[in-house]
Amino acid sequence: MRVLVTGGSGYLGSAAVPALVARGHEVVTIGRHRGVDAVACDLTDPQAVHQAVRGVGAVDGVVHLAARAHDFSGLTLEDFLLANTTTTGNLIAALRESGHNARVRFVHASSVAVYEILTGSRQMDARQAPYAASKLEAEHLLFAGPPLSAEPFQSLCVLRFAPIYDHTHLQDVAKRVFLPGTRLKLRLLPPPAHSLCALSTAVDAIVTALEESHATQPRILNVTDAMAISQGELVSWFPGPALPVPTAVLRAVAAGLTLCGRPGRKLSRLIRKFAASSTYPEPASPSRGVAVVTEGLYERQDFLGLGSPSDALDGTAGTGPHG
Repeated sequence: MRVLVTGGSGYLGSAAVPALVARGHEVVTIGRHRGVDAVACDLTDPQAVHQAVRGVGAVDGVVHLAARAHDFSGLTLEDFLLANTTTTGNLIAALRESGHNARVRFVHASSVAVYEILTGSRQMDARQAPYAASKLEAEHLLFAGPPLSAEPFQSLCVLRFAPIYDHTHLQDVAKRVFLPGTRLKLRLLPPPAHSLCALSTAVDAIVTALEESHATQPRILNVTDAMAISQGELVSWFPGPALPVPTAVLRAVAAGLTLCGRPGRKLSRLIRKFAASSTYPEPASPSRGVAVVTEGLYERQDFLGLGSPSDALDGTAGTGPHG
């Protein structure tokens, strides 16, 4: 197949592209890295994306990996919506204009972070979980149907990846080992369990989702390792001693911080998240669940004045000061 890949020079993309080539696919990358991507463009610019897609020509598959996924410091909800939602809308609109939607197998990289909004036990709003909100709204654009996505894709698979790691890339694992905002290594008692995703597992999921010819119904899949890993085991992945701390003590500290104003409440959420297990429910099928479970998100975003999901297709969603 001829496959268009966004984010091909990123951490996941730089492993997925060679795997696709090794399977005999012709890969064309688009993105912001001149000299690395086959076609350089700013994915937040709708006209640039339209021009890039026209330049690439007909493709059989699209693997959309480009996203803001790390280094969140100083970023606002609007920044995440621009990087993760508007870019997805721009790509959908460009494919629609090209007239090739019906022949395209579309694989979209999402994140288990969306459960921070979808799951009642840990439910946050868009301001509290801006990355999750931007990824969930990008999913909504894909499943919304006409007029947002025009003609359906030949197949559509959303992969909700757990935190991806390999031996050179442990920054998301470190968040489960070191107390938030510090280099204090803790061993929690009893230890929570965390679902993670090896880089090789993530790549295999992308290749499989693209090549499965029998999958005609839109799908959402969690992509994780076969077994969750104890926080006690994750501690051993990093050198040096760890301070044993009862999980109940951390939860008590988090409860006390809620009395310390907005900064205290924010730190409380981080500590509660650190002390909790991160395993994920099976996603609802798109036909039954996506529009329903995301409805509350858009109600909250409308309350925050962020506009409707369809705004992403004309480049206005989440632009804020960028617009």
